[in-house]
Amino acid sequence: MKVRFNREEMADALSAVCSVAAARTPKPILQCVRIEALSDVVLLSATDLEVSLRYGVTQVDVNQAGQVVVTADTLQKIVRECGDELLVMELSKNILHIRGSGSHFQIVTQNAAEFPPVGTMEGDPDFRIELGVMRRLIEWTAFAAARESSRYAINGVLWELTGERLTLVATDGRRLSKAAGTVTWRKTGDPTPAVIVPTKAVGLFSRLPGPPDASVAVQVHPNQVLVSVGAATLSTALVEGHFPRYQDVIPVDNDKCVELSTVEFQGALKQAQLLTNEESKSVRLSFSPDSLVLASRAPEVGEATINIPVRYKGEPLEIGFNPVFLLDVVRVAHADEIRLSLKESNRPGILEVDQEFLHVVMPVSLTSA
Repeated sequence: MKVRFNREEMADALSAVCSVAAARTPKPILQCVRIEALSDVVLLSATDLEVSLRYGVTQVDVNQAGQVVVTADTLQKIVRECGDELLVMELSKNILHIRGSGSHFQIVTQNAAEFPPVGTMEGDPDFRIELGVMRRLIEWTAFAAARESSRYAINGVLWELTGERLTLVATDGRRLSKAAGTVTWRKTGDPTPAVIVPTKAVGLFSRLPGPPDASVAVQVHPNQVLVSVGAATLSTALVEGHFPRYQDVIPVDNDKCVELSTVEFQGALKQAQLLTNEESKSVRLSFSPDSLVLASRAPEVGEATINIPVRYKGEPLEIGFNPVFLLDVVRVAHADEIRLSLKESNRPGILEVDQEFLHVVMPVSLTSA
């Protein structure tokens, strides 16, 4: 194998595949990247057995086709630190040589036969969606997924395609995020099944390279999902189990509505959060006509009171929330205003942005707020 390649493009590709290659594993082969030189493209592949990524590098001149497996982190560091515009890699016996204008690196290779298979998309996708829309749906939901829960089905994000709308839902049992966006194309025929995608894979999907209007192809199988955009194809195993009926969690009778300035609400929450601690992770929200008072208290430390104007015409209401849960929402809202609807102090609240993003959050006891 002998290839001349553009260093910058290869560095970007290696950055992507290194995010998938396992950093710590009893199987050294999973710390590696497989390099396949074909006639006009070099394919880089990495996997941790759950998530796999294949990335094509096209600014190459392949003198001799072939494949090799080397440690991903080592190769990435060499390519990143070299200053040449073009580099040459050449395989000689079990050594991969990387050469620049004044540099020469030699990397010991691994047995290519031991490298696990990497998923590839064959045939038509089940649907297509713009990359910017997919990134937004993921940003609005992934933060609410459970971490290390014994209920494995909520250790991921539900993907549900209905008509021309893709809905993503995530929950950890104390909050729930639901976001929906329009797909640009979907395959006719059998309906696409709802699946639970692991949180790690969802995060990697959002970092796939490309402009916001790039077309993302998604293919759903019984045990995996493949997502392809541009030169990259990412595949992941699915979370097993049944996702909770999220429709039953969303209140339908909240009759007290508040229009909040996102910037003002975020600033007030950050200030109130300053006077909370491990024992008192809560903020009291007191609503009265056109006013919201946020109050917090940390025993033996102090207390805080912040008043901001709001559009609220209902009966006075006090309710307690974990400020972290509210801040997580306003950070990703990307809107001038956010709508909060409530019922009672012991009932869940709903935060909404337009018609596409909805977040349900459970209150905390006012005795601790």
